[in-house]
Amino acid sequence: MSDTVEYEAWRQARWEEMAGPEGKANVVARGMISGPSLQTLPDIPGQWSTTEAGGLTVTATASDGVVVEGKPVDGTVDVLPGGRLEFHSGRTGSIGGGDGAYGLIVMDHTAVARSGLSDILAYPYDPAWVLEGEYRAAPPERAIEVDRLTVPRTQDTIPAPVDLVVTINGEEHVLAVLEDLPGRRLVIFTDGTSGSSTPEIGRWLLLPPLEPGSTVPVEFNRTTLSQNHFSPPVYTCPLSPPGNHLPMRIEAGERALAYQSTKDKAIQYLRHLENRDFAGARAMCSAAATVWHNDGKGDETIDENINGMKAQIHTMESMRYDVLRQLSDGDEVLQQHVVHVATTSGMRGEVHAAVYFRFDGGLISRIEEYANFVPVGQETS
Repeated sequence: MSDTVEYEAWRQARWEEMAGPEGKANVVARGMISGPSLQTLPDIPGQWSTTEAGGLTVTATASDGVVVEGKPVDGTVDVLPGGRLEFHSGRTGSIGGGDGAYGLIVMDHTAVARSGLSDILAYPYDPAWVLEGEYRAAPPERAIEVDRLTVPRTQDTIPAPVDLVVTINGEEHVLAVLEDLPGRRLVIFTDGTSGSSTPEIGRWLLLPPLEPGSTVPVEFNRTTLSQNHFSPPVYTCPLSPPGNHLPMRIEAGERALAYQSTKDKAIQYLRHLENRDFAGARAMCSAAATVWHNDGKGDETIDENINGMKAQIHTMESMRYDVLRQLSDGDEVLQQHVVHVATTSGMRGEVHAAVYFRFDGGLISRIEEYANFVPVGQETS
């Protein structure tokens, strides 16, 4: 496998890690639970505690909307690591840990669609930024005080067991390596691009947990944005330690996030329909979204609308949307498009339509469509 192909595979895996169905960009709340006292976690309903035997319980009322293994909680129930948790608004939870210390993560699987996150922008792959470094031993038990991205800012003391020594353009540079999680070696650095082409707070470079004196691959093409960029309220990541600045432009790795506009989202919704990805289309809509057509039938729910399209799809050979023009005003989009339709019976035609989209919280909440079907070869009325 060539270096560029391997790099693109890494980029795809990175997108799945951050923005896929179980990606970190979908995490909306998290917290740690330890001790027998009832604990309330930010943005997570219920009260949580551990038992004398090291287990985990949740105490909630029916109005809290906590569901454990498919059963609504009204009282106190046990929660097992890896068990199924559900919360209001379709959110889900997962529990990890054991022996009296647990981590709870809450995910909203519509979060990426609501945000409009569409890409992690990166510099083109450059083999010149594939380097080798060396781990140099740090003083025993060294820990470094770094700022965290809390509001207001706080400081944290993080173990820094080794330094990374790397030579760039003939000059040796020394960067402190943090171990913010057991077994994870992390270099957080700023460089000449910070604050212009890349975030001012710096970027991350994950390294293997090797012993001092080991040769270390330093693959700047795999420099990443911090997790804070994907879910700022949840991930209060550490900032670059003092001295971790490279005085040149590291034009490699991830550099920014890209977001869809409401116009882009309206087109993406149509592309899902065009590709018969009805689940993808549904995920772009709010739970209470409604649809209206000029067919005299009045409003229908988004689920009724999509199910209606599913029921007819076996008659469709192909369907293609050509968007002619769009106007947007805040959370509203008005567009004109033509749908080119071919049926399995051989009919060819076009649907000329003007469609209104309204967005609420980044999701489609209302669609109104004025449409007219024209067989190919006839003039529109």
